[in-house]
Amino acid sequence: MRHIPLERDIRQALDAVRMVDTHEHLDAEEDFCSAPADLGRLFVHYANSDLVSAGCPPEDIQRLQCDASLGPREKWRLIAPYWDYIRDTGYGRCLEIALRDLYGIDGLCEQNAERISECMAAARQPGYYREVFDRAGIAVALWNRLERFGPIPRMWTPEYDRGLFVQDILSPFLEFREPGWSTGWGKPILCLDDYLGVIEERFAAHARQASAIKFGVAYSRPLRFEDRARSEVEPLFNRLLNAGWERNGAMPTMAELRAIQDYLVHFSLQQCARYDLVAKFHTGLQEGNGNTITNSRASLLANLFARYPTVRFDIYHISYPYHDELAALAKNFSNVAIDFCWMWIISPAAGRRALSDYLDAVPANKIHGFGGDFIFIEGTYGHAVMARENIARVLADKVADGDMTCDRAIQVGTWLLRDNPINWFGLREKVPMEVLGA
Repeated sequence: MRHIPLERDIRQALDAVRMVDTHEHLDAEEDFCSAPADLGRLFVHYANSDLVSAGCPPEDIQRLQCDASLGPREKWRLIAPYWDYIRDTGYGRCLEIALRDLYGIDGLCEQNAERISECMAAARQPGYYREVFDRAGIAVALWNRLERFGPIPRMWTPEYDRGLFVQDILSPFLEFREPGWSTGWGKPILCLDDYLGVIEERFAAHARQASAIKFGVAYSRPLRFEDRARSEVEPLFNRLLNAGWERNGAMPTMAELRAIQDYLVHFSLQQCARYDLVAKFHTGLQEGNGNTITNSRASLLANLFARYPTVRFDIYHISYPYHDELAALAKNFSNVAIDFCWMWIISPAAGRRALSDYLDAVPANKIHGFGGDFIFIEGTYGHAVMARENIARVLADKVADGDMTCDRAIQVGTWLLRDNPINWFGLREKVPMEVLGA
C-alpha cells in the first residue's frame, strides 16, 4: 500500500538535496556539442538491450543507432513493433520521463519522432549538461568516461569540467585482447617491472584528484582475484610480451591471462591503500545481451575485502540479482559500501525491496542512493527523477510502519543522496563546497 501524503512530503524535502551522482559515462561536453543527435541516440544504452530481448533484430538496432541516411520516422519504424513491450520497464520509463520533462514531449511514438530529434539536436549547446544537472538536482557526477576512440592505456582524461565531474581512474591495463596493449605508455614495456612502473606512475599523478579506480572486468571473467606470487606471474607476462613481438608466439592460456589480471588487481589495490583511493567494482547485471551473470556476483570479491581492510570498496549496481548477498557483505566488512547506480532503471521494484532490506540490515552511512550510469544526458535526468521517487517511497513505508519518524527519513534520504558519497569518496578535498552545496 502506497502512502501518498508521506511520499509527497519526503519527496519534496529530498528534491531540495543536491545529489552526488556516483557514476556516469557521459561524453565530455565539447564532444556532446559537436556530435549529431537524433532519436537513435536514446537507444545507444540500455533500452536497446530490452528491445533485443523483446525480439528486435540486432541489425535493426545497429541501423537505429548509426545509419545517418534514415530519418527519425524511419528509425522509429525499426523499433515500433517492440516499443510497447518495453515502455513499462525501467529503461522505457526513464526515457519517457526525460522526454516529458526536458522537451515537453508526451511519449515516444512515430508522431513525435521528428520533434524528439529536433529537440535533442537543439540541446547540443555549451552549458546544457549543467542545465540538466541543475534540473535533476545533481551537484556533481563521478565520471567514468568511456574511451571508445582513445589509445588503449588511457586511464585519465586531463581536460574536463571539474564543475560537473570528478573523474575515476580507469583500468584498461587489465585487458590484453587488443594487439597494441603494451604500446602508448610513454616508454617501452619490456618486462613486468616496466608495466607495473607505468601503472604506478599514473596512480602517483592522478590518485589524489580521482574519486576512485573503476574495475569493469566482470564483463569478461569471474570476479575472484587470487593473491598470486610474482614468481608465478612474471614468466606468464614475459610470454604474453613475446607473443606480441613475435606475432606467432604462444599466447598464455585464458587461465594464465587471468592469473596476470589477478596480480595486477592486487597491485592496484595496494596503490589504493597507499593513496587512500576508493576501488569501484562493477557487479551484478551486465549491460547488453547474452552475458555471463555468474561472473559478477559481489561475494566473489570477499577475499579482497579481507585482504585490504584500509581500502574502501564501492560495489556497483547492488550486485543485482545477488543483492541479498551484498547486504551480508556490507554488514560484515566496514570497508564495503553499496551503490545503487544503474539500479533504479534496471528494476525499480527490486530496488525498493533491496533498499528497504538494506536499511534494516546495514549501517545507513554505507549506502549510495543514485548513479545515473548513462552515456547520454537525457537518460541521466530520467534516472535521477526515478531515484528520488523510489527512495521517497521506501522511506515513506518506513515512516508508515513506525520504523522512522518523517524527520529521520528525510535525514537518511539526505545521507543516501549526498552525504554518504561525499564522505566515502573524500569529495570535500576534491570538489569546491559551492558545487557540493554542503
